Amino acid sequence: MPVLPSGLSLALYKDHIMEPDLNWFKAPEGHFWFWEPDETSIPPFLPEDEVMRKPATAPVPTSREEMASFIQVLFHLDDGRYYWRGETLDLFPLYGSLSDVDMAAWKAWLDTDQVKDFLDQAIMDCRMQAEINKDAVGWAVIKGVTASDDNEDTYKGGYKVIDNPLKNSQ
Repeated sequence: MPVLPSGLSLALYKDHIMEPDLNWFKAPEGHFWFWEPDETSIPPFLPEDEVMRKPATAPVPTSREEMASFIQVLFHLDDGRYYWRGETLDLFPLYGSLSDVDMAAWKAWLDTDQVKDFLDQAIMDCRMQAEINKDAVGWAVIKGVTASDDNEDTYKGGYKVIDNPLKNSQ
């Protein structure tokens, strides 16, 4: 996580890429699942925005350059939280600009082994998820869901059960 000369603190994020999960839908061969903003959530986002997401699939990236389009750039806030403005690594900075000094520091940080290893790990995560997803059950089990008080066709609460064979075997 770099702190640029201006004091701006940024981070790379890949946790919107779903972990391997048999309790899910099969993706096309060689594809992985991730969460992307739905049609009601249009960037740039502000820290207080609620970003609605939907599941999506894409071919597993084969290079760091391809992986960059799935890596989110987060901003570190003074209260310790991070937020996503809507930019991926390949397009950053799309909704703002960096000074020449900050841009040089950002580019130097991106060229570090730490960032290269992060991107390589993200590619391996996508490959592993795509491989495990071949055995997905084709539906998702959600627990703890209750009908909404004001509309019986609307539900609230609940959580998706994760069936990750990598974690289950440890």
